[in-house]
Amino acid sequence: MPVDFHDIDRLEIFPPIGIARVGDSGFDLSRGVSYGDIEWFLPSDIPGSDELPPGIQSSDQLRDSKKRIKRQAVRFRVYAFDRNGNVLGEVNNESGYELKWTVHVANAKGAFTEFRDPTQNRRNPDVQPESELTSVQPNVDHRTDLIVNPGPKSIGRTLVEPKPDPNPVPLTGIFYGSRKKSYASLSETQKKDLEVNLGELRTDQLGRLIFIAGAGYARCVSDPKIPNFQPDIISEFDSIDWVDDICDGWVDVVVQKTVDNTTTFTKKPKNKATVLSAPPKFAWGINAPTTLYDVIENLAHKNGISWRGGDPVEFYENIWPVLQSTYGLSWVNEQGFQGHGVAGKGNFLLFEKVLGTPDGEDSRILRDHIFERLRKPNEEDPSEASTKFMPRLSGDDGDALEPGENLSHESTTPPIRRFAALTELQYTRFKQWREGKFKSSQPFWKKQDGTPYANIEAAPLQFQPWLLTFAALEHTVGEPLYPGIEMYWLAKEASIYNLTKEPLAIPPFRINHTTVGPGHLSRGLSLPWQSDFAQCNTHWWPASRPDDVINILDWPQGQSITEANFIKDIAPKRRKWDRGIRETPDFPVDYFPGCTDMVRSWQKLGFISKQHGTIQAEGGEKLPVFLEQGRLKMEKNAPFTLPLSL
Repeated sequence: MPVDFHDIDRLEIFPPIGIARVGDSGFDLSRGVSYGDIEWFLPSDIPGSDELPPGIQSSDQLRDSKKRIKRQAVRFRVYAFDRNGNVLGEVNNESGYELKWTVHVANAKGAFTEFRDPTQNRRNPDVQPESELTSVQPNVDHRTDLIVNPGPKSIGRTLVEPKPDPNPVPLTGIFYGSRKKSYASLSETQKKDLEVNLGELRTDQLGRLIFIAGAGYARCVSDPKIPNFQPDIISEFDSIDWVDDICDGWVDVVVQKTVDNTTTFTKKPKNKATVLSAPPKFAWGINAPTTLYDVIENLAHKNGISWRGGDPVEFYENIWPVLQSTYGLSWVNEQGFQGHGVAGKGNFLLFEKVLGTPDGEDSRILRDHIFERLRKPNEEDPSEASTKFMPRLSGDDGDALEPGENLSHESTTPPIRRFAALTELQYTRFKQWREGKFKSSQPFWKKQDGTPYANIEAAPLQFQPWLLTFAALEHTVGEPLYPGIEMYWLAKEASIYNLTKEPLAIPPFRINHTTVGPGHLSRGLSLPWQSDFAQCNTHWWPASRPDDVINILDWPQGQSITEANFIKDIAPKRRKWDRGIRETPDFPVDYFPGCTDMVRSWQKLGFISKQHGTIQAEGGEKLPVFLEQGRLKMEKNAPFTLPLSL
């Protein structure tokens, strides 16, 4: 039912934080030039799914016709609320509203400080050093030669028939690096080589905004004679004169409606939305135990904000996603397979019904056991710096210590900082769950019969903004952030969010863009992004960047197998996801061959997704299978016409 503009008190953009992901579709990474049309897809607007995105039947279809990786786009909508905070509905072209969108993104990595440098040394120290800045403005935002800033860009779809598709709006800026002083003497071709495309804007048929990320392209600009210059990486995460196309920024909209050619309704949302671009998600249906949603929800809770009315813990919303994630991670991480895999004692899929039952001795014993293995949040207990506790992932200060391993004598931080933990809110909910203080109702994203909503329009109106918020963030990484995938450690700082207690502002997943500028949320990430992908290869973020996988060619085609056959015949065929990428040794300290290879070959790596086959456990349960597919041969300068490979 169309929304009457007389009833509108407030407009808001959803999702509040949207995630787009890079892909080389429409781009030739070997030459550094656009090539062909960009193919892209939209993820599901309904959370809780372990399937591939809508319209994609297999991992192979995450690549385009040229075997290049499709880009993951994000769609923004506008919802109207009345003065009591009730959702009136979505406003768009279908109901006679025109939407004029404005987006301002930037890449500010090159201007930021070196990775986790306590002395705050700058990246690219010889370009616009602090001594050149005025004493009144000493911050890195004024190192403009190192910031790719396209400026605010707008797009909208007219209601005038035949309502033509607006042309895509490119988001292109310039990265001068060390070449600013010689810029005037460069040829037009060389000047164009300094341009960086961060993505583009489009709209769908109803006027909603579509943000498409960049190509995932990274290079060095130091040599004007070589336009696609990708020299050997000699820095951990702070490569000089390098630039990539990861970005972030704000999204705003003006909503208008004309009635009888006389009355014009014009209104803007109270808050801007945020868009982040990030590396591809190479493992679909597998999520991190702690996501950015969990991080932000925890900060809101600490500030006295709750949008669920103090409801008791819900097993299928608050507990099961964490427990279920451990099984998924077992398909992309060897250590996870040992503890939570098909035959692992921590395969919680075998105990779902018991774990979701508040009563009963069996349930209590199992809940006690699991809770005692959870690492306390905020590094509360130094004795838990051990792989005995969960999650078995690295923390915000470096690689997790393996059994028998000690910190080097140079380390000044306690070992507990090397291990990940759940947020305080997650831990508190698990404590209540342990005590039997929880319910096992259907989660918000499912109907009462347990089936998920087909799409966002099929969900109850009052749930739609919340579902869009959650769906956009459930596939992100919130722990660890060293430096991170979608955001760096800044994500844990309450000061960057609009954590108002105003009831109408919930859910409170809004970045405060009066203080957080374009490029601020991604500038602390690895430069280039591929360096992080190469080096964090053991127990960091396997839900996005897999560690160890089983290829689909090692699986009996289309078949289901027994647990015994899997352990005997299939599990031993597990191999490194990034095989073909050289390993980076500890010494010499300026030698990073794995990072160099990742810059040149990331687009050839495979995707992991759930398959049709299953594993029949000893108790008769059918366990899902996640396999690698769509990998290209790792040959130097390999053409994209090569067949898929192990």
